[in-house]
Amino acid sequence: MLMVVSEINQLRVQGSLEATDELWSIANGTLVNVSIYSGCISNGARFHTRGRDGRRKSQNSGVVVEGEHEVKTIDYYGYLCKVLELNYILGHQVVLFQCEWYNTGSSRTICSDPHFTSIDVRGRWFKNDPFVHPSQAKQVFYVNDTKLGDNWKVAERVQHRAIWDTPEMDDLEPSVAMNDAFQQDETTDFVPIAAEDPVDVQFTRSDIDPEIIPSSVVLELDNEELQDSTDDEEDESMGEPSEDEENELPCESDSDIDPDVEP
Repeated sequence: MLMVVSEINQLRVQGSLEATDELWSIANGTLVNVSIYSGCISNGARFHTRGRDGRRKSQNSGVVVEGEHEVKTIDYYGYLCKVLELNYILGHQVVLFQCEWYNTGSSRTICSDPHFTSIDVRGRWFKNDPFVHPSQAKQVFYVNDTKLGDNWKVAERVQHRAIWDTPEMDDLEPSVAMNDAFQQDETTDFVPIAAEDPVDVQFTRSDIDPEIIPSSVVLELDNEELQDSTDDEEDESMGEPSEDEENELPCESDSDIDPDVEP
């Protein structure tokens, strides 16, 4: 690790284009402060930690990640424990999901068929490798398996509404791109949604000493404002005629009416 850092620092001093700001900041390690969150929006889905799910009726903590195991590609099922935001020099940040994985490495702990995948949730797997990048995680819901028992959960993948994974025209063959309509059967990768950083606003001033205003002064100011508003209302009402005055106003005859026609 130290050799990699020294090489990156040397490339940085030489002005090499390979030593970008992001690569150089990450190679030199994180800062001491780490932010922990209970939720995150990624891949078009809202993820919550399992602790936050425990206080809600909805479920947003289930995750599934595709990975390699014994030269085979498998799905790792688990749930989200923490959302960590690591800070680096030059203001760079990296978000990681800390998860717990169910033991799905044996046919005795996972049961799959063309329609359902059921998992034995009693065992844990890869306790020393809990971190994944949010872009790798997809959301799943766990529901009770009424066939296999209380210790089994059926993992239901989420098909998000209003999110489509359409391929670029350059990635398709000319005949397919020009003639065939595209039909998406299953959602794959998504464009991650970056949430805005929270803004801390200080509503107190620390550059001056506090000043205590007596209650009598506050009451006096309130009475003055009340008197000013009353005077303004009286001034506005003086220019408007009352109902009796309106009834006493003379009515002018309509000169367009024919005098020979009786009303």
